[in-house]
Amino acid sequence: MPNHVHAIVWFSATGHLSRFMHGWKRKSSFHIRAWSRRAAAQYFEGFGEGERFWQPKYYSFEIYEPAKLEEKLQYIHENPVRSGLVEKPTDWKWGSARWYEWRRSVGVPIQWVN
Repeated sequence: MPNHVHAIVWFSATGHLSRFMHGWKRKSSFHIRAWSRRAAAQYFEGFGEGERFWQPKYYSFEIYEPAKLEEKLQYIHENPVRSGLVEKPTDWKWGSARWYEWRRSVGVPIQWVN
């Protein structure tokens, strides 16, 4: 989505989400800003020095049941369709629907855990 991200992540032990989110936000904002300066200066102009790329907080939802995992995954895949950005979930370049539907790589490793 142009203004937010959904992700399903799994950790083998509790207490790792905060550190993961900090690292993800830090590294991704660095690379996005560098790319913007180099390849899309018109987008970078909207960011002042010291201005945040990510919101300070995040919303987590713990999933304990396979049915809830399927529900959330379906919601994530349908999000760009509901927003009018694509006609089908598999058309969204930055989503995982292609992997789940056709087992095609989407640029990040996906492992289905039963």
